[in-house]
Amino acid sequence: MLNIQDIFMHILLLDLGKEMRGGQWQVFYLARALARSQNFTVTLAAPAKAPLFQHAATVEGITLLPLSSGADWDIRNIYKLRRAVTRDYAQVIHTHCAKSASLGGIIKKMCGTGVRLIHTRRVSYPLKKGWSGNKYLLADAIVGVSQEISDTVLESISTLEKYKVSTIHSGIDASRYQEKKKREDDRVIIGMIGALTEQKGHVVLVKALGELAKYKDIPTWEARFVGDGPLFGEIKDLAEELGISSHLALLGRQDARDQLPYFDLLAVPSVNGEGSSGVIKEGWVGQLPVVTSDLPSNLELVENNKSGLTFPNHDHKRLAQHLRNLMLDSKLRARLVEGGNKRVQEFTDMKMATAYMELYNQL
Repeated sequence: MLNIQDIFMHILLLDLGKEMRGGQWQVFYLARALARSQNFTVTLAAPAKAPLFQHAATVEGITLLPLSSGADWDIRNIYKLRRAVTRDYAQVIHTHCAKSASLGGIIKKMCGTGVRLIHTRRVSYPLKKGWSGNKYLLADAIVGVSQEISDTVLESISTLEKYKVSTIHSGIDASRYQEKKKREDDRVIIGMIGALTEQKGHVVLVKALGELAKYKDIPTWEARFVGDGPLFGEIKDLAEELGISSHLALLGRQDARDQLPYFDLLAVPSVNGEGSSGVIKEGWVGQLPVVTSDLPSNLELVENNKSGLTFPNHDHKRLAQHLRNLMLDSKLRARLVEGGNKRVQEFTDMKMATAYMELYNQL
């Protein structure tokens, strides 16, 4: 039997994201774990001006490959990546976004069977026809960050061998987060974190807040949205229409870790496209009761009435009921926080990285 201690391997991680979102944090955690391991070395290829590149520069042992931030298929990037395989003997190319999957596919075709190619997919949307989907056929392995994503990949590409697809949930580094802060007021603060885009479900939550405002038996409350995006105007207008503008603070994009310690409840009303929600895990680490929609990927994380409360997707009235119940029931809040504390131990950054290391060895 193959012994993991007997293997030494060089991994090339590729991500073309220009912002530090959840996917980029996963790449950072993985690169850091590989750099600290005894059996792997790692090169991280990313746009030179991207936050991911700058974060990785602070970790000893990560070799950095700066890419052009111009066109995704810039010939200079192709040349650098091919050289990283042929000269630096990278044995695995591991891509982490749709654009890098395309670039990784090109390098795989140029370098042939001497390099293994892995794609990680983080959204549950079906794959598109043409090259957008066919590039996944070039991979030696495909990882969905939820079982829903893995199933969707297999449904989208009928010719894809099932054994190539596996699931590795995203992880979280709890040490990066602050302890919950005590406030000297009686308000209940409902938090939501995410870009102001349709799939995150802000409109569902605003409608729920409109229902919440009708209850007369609950404490004074406030909702805080962390994030920016194209729905800012629509959300603001809907809040005014429902008469809850005074209850809602749109905080814009900022580091969620600065706001989490001041929340009392966390809402995750995503309506589609969710992967392995980092926000749910942030709520658990932040000692918050979590309320989430029942998207399949969310249900892979949250055990209803144990580590969170779930509601039918789009059902803003049920969401409002859950929020009210949490405001009035301290025992329910405590039980969900305790359940979240236990559940998040299954989704650490090191568990995620270890699962990828095992996959590399299998290849």
